[in-house]
Amino acid sequence: MTVLTERHIDRLVAKSIAGDARAFGKLYDEFAERVYAFVRGRVGSTEDAEDVTAVVFLKAWEAIGGYDDRGLPFGAWIFRIARNAVIDSYRRTSRNSDCAPVGDAPDMADGSMPVDESVFIRVRVEETITAMELLTEEQRSVLMLRFVWGFDLKDSAQALGKSEGAVKALQHRAVRSLARLLAEENDDG
Repeated sequence: MTVLTERHIDRLVAKSIAGDARAFGKLYDEFAERVYAFVRGRVGSTEDAEDVTAVVFLKAWEAIGGYDDRGLPFGAWIFRIARNAVIDSYRRTSRNSDCAPVGDAPDMADGSMPVDESVFIRVRVEETITAMELLTEEQRSVLMLRFVWGFDLKDSAQALGKSEGAVKALQHRAVRSLARLLAEENDDG
């Protein structure tokens, strides 16, 4: 996967707005893995994540004609659609959104590091995922935006519909809560 520049993304968005399905396909290629990772971190199974991800891009294609960036990058726009699709999925399955799973730990056994180090990292990732499940949906969302998607503070605020100060405070509380949960888990083990 090649990472496109914002300028290239903007050109693809403009072509997509004009009805160019091939340009939208390139946007899909650019964002599908990140959208899937975000969705997978919030739904119960890989099948559900695949379904919700498909819904996200279908909704995006249907809505692209009305897209107006207003300073909001395309990635933040697609994230909002993904977040809303996850919420819709919760409603359909009658799940409580504050109890949604964060996701599976990635497979670290690719041979690029010693086995003991790989196992240690996998355990730490699993501990972090378990602890993140105890955070609120907003806290998980801000951590995903900032540390997984790499959004800056401004873009995170726009994607979440909050002020930058509110996102900063939310991120601070989320990181503190996550650290406390991980410390408690280590004290118990």
